[in-house]
Amino acid sequence: MKRVCIVDNPLSPEQRKYVEVKSVTFYLATEFKAFPANARIYHDQIAESCDVTPYDRRSLKKLEKLEGDFIVVIYPQWIQFVYYAVVALTAALSIYTYMTMPKPAVQAAQSANNDLASRQNQARLNGRIPEIFGTVHSTPDLIAPPFTYYDSEYREIEECVMVISRGYFDIHYCRDDQTDVHDISGASVSVFDPHTNIIGKPIYQVGEEFKEAPTYAVKSKAINGQTTERPNDQKIESSDIYFEYPNLIKSRAAVNFSEMFVKDDSIGIYGADFGVEDVQWSGTTIFTSERKVIVNSPLDAGSVSDFKGVLLTGALIEVISEVLPSEEGDPPTYITTYKDLSGQYKAQSVEKTATQSGFQYTIAIADAMTVNSNWSFITKKETALAGVKINKNANSINLNGSFQVESVEQSVIKLKLPNQVNQDWAKLETLPRNSTIDQIASIRLDKLDTVWVGWHNLVMKECERLTFNFFFQNGLFYQDSKGGVWQAAMEVLIEYQRINDANQPIGPIYTTTKTISNKSKSAFGTTVNIDLQVKGSMRFRVARATPTKNDKTQDLCKIKDVYGSAKSDILNYGDVTVVRSKTVGTEGALSLKERKLNLLVTRKLPIDGTGDLVATRDAGQALIYLALDKKNGRRTEHEVDIEQIKAEIQSVKDYFGSEKAAEFCYTFDDTNLSFQEEAEMIASTAFCRSRRFGSKLRLALEKPQENAVLLFNHRNKAPQTETMTTSTVVEKAYDGIELEYSDPLDDARIKYRIWFDLKKEQAFEGDGANNPMTIKTSGIRNHEQAKTRAWREWNKLQYRRTTVKFDALDESNLLAEYDKILVANNTRLKTQDGDVEYVDGLILHLSQDVDMSEGEYKIFLQMSNGTVDMIPCTKVDAYQVALSRPPRMPLVTADDRTLHTTYQIVKAGDDKSNAFMMTEMSPNGRMLNTVTCVNYTDQYYEKDHSFF
Repeated sequence: MKRVCIVDNPLSPEQRKYVEVKSVTFYLATEFKAFPANARIYHDQIAESCDVTPYDRRSLKKLEKLEGDFIVVIYPQWIQFVYYAVVALTAALSIYTYMTMPKPAVQAAQSANNDLASRQNQARLNGRIPEIFGTVHSTPDLIAPPFTYYDSEYREIEECVMVISRGYFDIHYCRDDQTDVHDISGASVSVFDPHTNIIGKPIYQVGEEFKEAPTYAVKSKAINGQTTERPNDQKIESSDIYFEYPNLIKSRAAVNFSEMFVKDDSIGIYGADFGVEDVQWSGTTIFTSERKVIVNSPLDAGSVSDFKGVLLTGALIEVISEVLPSEEGDPPTYITTYKDLSGQYKAQSVEKTATQSGFQYTIAIADAMTVNSNWSFITKKETALAGVKINKNANSINLNGSFQVESVEQSVIKLKLPNQVNQDWAKLETLPRNSTIDQIASIRLDKLDTVWVGWHNLVMKECERLTFNFFFQNGLFYQDSKGGVWQAAMEVLIEYQRINDANQPIGPIYTTTKTISNKSKSAFGTTVNIDLQVKGSMRFRVARATPTKNDKTQDLCKIKDVYGSAKSDILNYGDVTVVRSKTVGTEGALSLKERKLNLLVTRKLPIDGTGDLVATRDAGQALIYLALDKKNGRRTEHEVDIEQIKAEIQSVKDYFGSEKAAEFCYTFDDTNLSFQEEAEMIASTAFCRSRRFGSKLRLALEKPQENAVLLFNHRNKAPQTETMTTSTVVEKAYDGIELEYSDPLDDARIKYRIWFDLKKEQAFEGDGANNPMTIKTSGIRNHEQAKTRAWREWNKLQYRRTTVKFDALDESNLLAEYDKILVANNTRLKTQDGDVEYVDGLILHLSQDVDMSEGEYKIFLQMSNGTVDMIPCTKVDAYQVALSRPPRMPLVTADDRTLHTTYQIVKAGDDKSNAFMMTEMSPNGRMLNTVTCVNYTDQYYEKDHSFF
């Protein structure tokens, strides 16, 4: 039995009313026109663990299989939720309605569910390669843009090459969005260790192996789903057409131009070449480093010096390059490539010389490097088979081009300023009768429509293939009067041409026509591949070659993608872990609204920086590796106190009673982070601070401290620099803590909150704070670490009452953040602190007068090893006290020593008021540091053992 209860206000105590239903989804579809964006569905109880709001087809089916009570809670709009699941539910309700309704006739585009959603993994151009430590959900970065095409079964296929991070990893699982790739039909994922071939054996595999090099593709940004249209409409082709100065098109025979064109039409003229014909040769051709082309031919061409242009076609030059050996001692290898010199060039000069077998023509090119940079590879005479045409004769007339019609009569078309489009129109004035009436040529006139998609450039010097993806969003079919569906066909017309480094077209225009046929009322896609004879950048344009036959034919065709591609020659990406993925447009893949490949991984680190690789979340190992890494810390083993770091991390685990306290799980990807900042991030996650002892990097655990590190009195503080501030309220009126960290389930950023109840004068977990201190952590990925850190921060706010700031002498350089120190209050008129002048047994002779009234007193002595010794004492004389026991170390009192042992005398019970914690220190001139500290108390750490 299933019961549904809709709760409009989760805070209301009203009794809930349940309705028995057969289908939860159907019931909700009838109750809501659109599912509320701020609603969730719970099974039996309102709890996060009982949330069954569906987010894809699988979870929708799972919801329908459940029995019991379903509580639909509509939260207030101001509560923030993850909206992807709500959107998925809306889609699920739409799916239910769609599947239970009869399909209408095709009128508009179908749902985007018929397409693979865009890949959400991104390329981070010029960004830092990710550096992962610990366990994280990694979202790999794209090494190259995704390559998408359709297979023979019209399924959309996407291939990607991505990088997880530097280093080696354990792969726990792989998902696309929230769906395991094992559950996506046709999906393939392979993960490869660093320094391995990405066609070789992977360390993690789902689906088929990758047996070929990946495709490196460049996608045309100009293509965004344009519809293919039929190209120019040819109106007439006749040898009776001629041209007359300055702008007239006429016909020798009877013709009615007014039925073909109207005013302001665009007209295309083709075949209007008059005068001296071009001279063309094909065969063996010599190319020289002086940018000359030499042709030997029996043909005796006249007036060759009048030709001002040369067109080279199929000019492939063989270039042999030496490849350096991969290892010293290996012989060099050579590779052969072909460079294409094709293009339309300016002819600086054309010379003809008689030879025994005919004539030699030498053509000097004026703009070789501008048109085609491949001329740079011609360093000696090269011979190749090529087509050579000298053209643009000074005495010839070419009237071709696209023009605008100014007016039309039955037998005359008047053009608008054609000489501004083509200067050869001015040459008509030099001809007899100012026209071409005496010259016969087959002229074609087209009415031009802007129906070509293109020209568009695809700049990719390595391009070996053009890939065109066509999409039929309404299917492709013919439907007869009785409702029968039959196969329909249409043709797409593709033209493409090489472009040079200046993006200027060179060489011939190639044309490909592809017939696409199908009998489908469903959306589908198909791919047309064109293999290029020569690598290089291309321009292209696309149109349809056939019109739609009638209104019963559905053949709307859109251009979805155009790629230039080549097989990648990079099969080893060095010290990074690489992911290859292949997604097939099956039902499971199509249901993913946000396709973001992600993997749960754990970084493998060499133990102690140089040992065996072990998967670890240990913060100490992360710090050691990062410090020694040549691309990060760049420290040597002599600069990293490895044993001390390991021992301190063990102290962290022992103190908290859990290894979780010393975990660090984070991805460094910010190029602006220094190693010092990264080291401090790692240390703070493990409740430590990084510090330098001499030249060595060390760690220090922050925990309750029994003894102080240094004692500061008027002898080692700069005079009149001390200020002391006491407050009875919490800093900035904070009434709680909001700490953000990573959820171990999915690495989503979640928040742990503490609030202070003024009435009860006690802090609690929960959302009651109005002005919480916000803390965003890096590297914390377990609840215990996060909660302990949050309570430490709250306790420091709650119990911090006194702040002292002073300039200290250079022994303050021994301090590190959060060190416990003793500070004599020299803001008072009289204090009992100074130097020890000399020692006589247990009697100390002091620099200042001793004033002891009733009660017990203690003396704090600064030891030479950086600690402070506290000893009960009694007054002997004005400048003398007697110790109850010997000091832990000899006191420094010799006359030849610059500094003597410093002391401070306090009354028993007042010693805690002199204990402080150093929070900040900055240089302030020569041999001085400005020290800021707050009162020290063990209460800062009272929750340290509450969560582990």
